[in-house]
Amino acid sequence: MLQSMDDPLLNLPGYVMRRASAAWQADLAGRLAALDLRPADASVLLLIDANPGITQSDLCRALDIQRANMTPLTSRLEDRVLVRRLPADGRSFGLELTADGAALVAEVRKAVAAHEAALIALVPLEHRPHLLPALRALWKG
Repeated sequence: MLQSMDDPLLNLPGYVMRRASAAWQADLAGRLAALDLRPADASVLLLIDANPGITQSDLCRALDIQRANMTPLTSRLEDRVLVRRLPADGRSFGLELTADGAALVAEVRKAVAAHEAALIALVPLEHRPHLLPALRALWKG
């Protein structure tokens, strides 16, 4: 029979945040897999939807993704006819959603909303107003 174990790791905020993040990223990945998307794909689609004509460089900065990783990601979305490239200036291209991409973004929003609702439901009511400001402070710190 297992005895309860003292776990000093549960008193380390960084450890607990990492475990919580991993659990919720797995939840989001599962919800998006039903749409044949990865979380990074969904993030790119949502940003393009909100910023038609955004360049890959701007996406890289917004998502903190290396350009070498962004190129295959946007190519994959382009191959699925979810995004298209538009000339932005003499050297770069902007990205916009296709009709299929816009329709998929509507489904992404539903999946993300369900994910966020499930997450926030676990946070006690009195802590909900402080959750995002606290997380942003840690992230942007």
